[in-house]
Amino acid sequence: MPRLFLLITALVTGAIVMALEILGSRLLAPVFGNSLFVWGALIGIILAAMSSGYAFGGWASDRYRVAAVLAWLLLGSGAWTLLMSWMGQVAIFKVAKLVEDPRWGPSLAACVLLAPPAFGLSGVMPALLRLAVVDMGYLGRHTGSMIALSTVGSLAGTWGTAFFLLSWLGTQTLVASLGVLQLLLGVLWLQQGSGKVTKVTGLLLAGLLIVSWQLFGQAAPVAGLVYQEDSPYQQVRVRDDDLFRYLVLDRTWHAVMWRADPATLFLPYSQLMVAAVALTPDPKRGLILGHGGGSLAKWLAQVWPELELDVVEFDPVVVRMAEQYFEYRPPANHHVFVKDARVFLRDTKAKYDVIWVDAFARHLIPFHLTTVEFFSELRSRLNPDGVLALNLASSGEGGDLQRASAVVQTLKTAFPTLESFGVKGPWRAHQTTAENLIFFGGGPIDTTPYDEVVTRIQSQVEARRLPPEATALLAARRTQPWSPGLTLTDDYTPYDLLIGSHAVEMSPDVK
Repeated sequence: MPRLFLLITALVTGAIVMALEILGSRLLAPVFGNSLFVWGALIGIILAAMSSGYAFGGWASDRYRVAAVLAWLLLGSGAWTLLMSWMGQVAIFKVAKLVEDPRWGPSLAACVLLAPPAFGLSGVMPALLRLAVVDMGYLGRHTGSMIALSTVGSLAGTWGTAFFLLSWLGTQTLVASLGVLQLLLGVLWLQQGSGKVTKVTGLLLAGLLIVSWQLFGQAAPVAGLVYQEDSPYQQVRVRDDDLFRYLVLDRTWHAVMWRADPATLFLPYSQLMVAAVALTPDPKRGLILGHGGGSLAKWLAQVWPELELDVVEFDPVVVRMAEQYFEYRPPANHHVFVKDARVFLRDTKAKYDVIWVDAFARHLIPFHLTTVEFFSELRSRLNPDGVLALNLASSGEGGDLQRASAVVQTLKTAFPTLESFGVKGPWRAHQTTAENLIFFGGGPIDTTPYDEVVTRIQSQVEARRLPPEATALLAARRTQPWSPGLTLTDDYTPYDLLIGSHAVEMSPDVK
């Protein structure tokens, strides 16, 4: 057996294992999100599958022809990987309906999708060592070099997938390509010492799988899909229906644009959220954290053209979608920054009259934007008469109520006085407890009676500088006190514990 072939197999299989782990996060994210629980499930299942694969590969290579063991391990893992690219999303949705727990749902999904290929690919290593060690006097050298090369492959698979291949090819195509690569490698091993019937059978099976995927394995088109792309952070989709255009990030709807009038704020929460601009005297500079489809910035450009605006969004693909598909054309006094919100706040020296925080979706909660330290940074960037407006999506029940109480408790460390509003979405509002929680805080909220807040908003509505719906939405004001919650810090933020367990694709009711 050529030693080079052994080394290439070790390198390639090491790369594929880590590539599949990275891709697993993208397969699970549209259904289960991208939380700490999801990553814990992925890593745990992969490690469990690898450990059992190592044991099985060692046992099988002592009992059977090693080349055949390698061939069938690679053919099996390749076939499963190809099937995963074909049926993976369907399987994940079924698992999500079966197990709604935020820990065990993604664990079961990872087990179904990723455990078989991780098992097969890990079983390759002991079989390769069985072939590589021809001189027991050099056992340590052969073992060390083989494991080192496999680890180098793992590094290449991790960086190559995360930094380049995922953005170039997309999730489904990359998963399918890895499946085909394993099948081809398995066929090559099948030619090493197997009988003629076995060789032909393996070759036909591999060919049949590849042809079947080409004919039937492409994902069914999503209704109304306009564009889809895997960004470095999430799956980004743009969808249309007869009246509206939607931005969907992973499993959550993030923007709704009325196609007949793109600058109109259609979602009720945004119609109230922009009212913050009326609460500070003579606003000159604003900041938006969380761009989405650019709805707030687009409206401000039309209605408050004199307001200088900084917009911060961490995903460059989302920024591009806002411009290409949601008709946000930044005027000269709008500045879009592709940065994390915390990094931007730390780097900027600017002070703002209004800050809008619209970075929280129901299933995409950046924990570092929920802490005492973050809200302290926000307060330091506000002028004395500045106003903060923050949007937090909530299902209105279960873990979401605990989450809201924790955010309020933490927010009050920097903004002691808050005005809270529970705004229903535009669809099926009477049938659900789901709502967007809008919080106003800052100098004017600390010192201004609520009646004066209402008067300021009404006067701007009459001047046509706020959406006409804003006045009616003031009726959603929350008057009962919030229950005590956890105070979240950079050091202690068990935020994933507060996430609700629902794992179905949500209606477009946020951002």
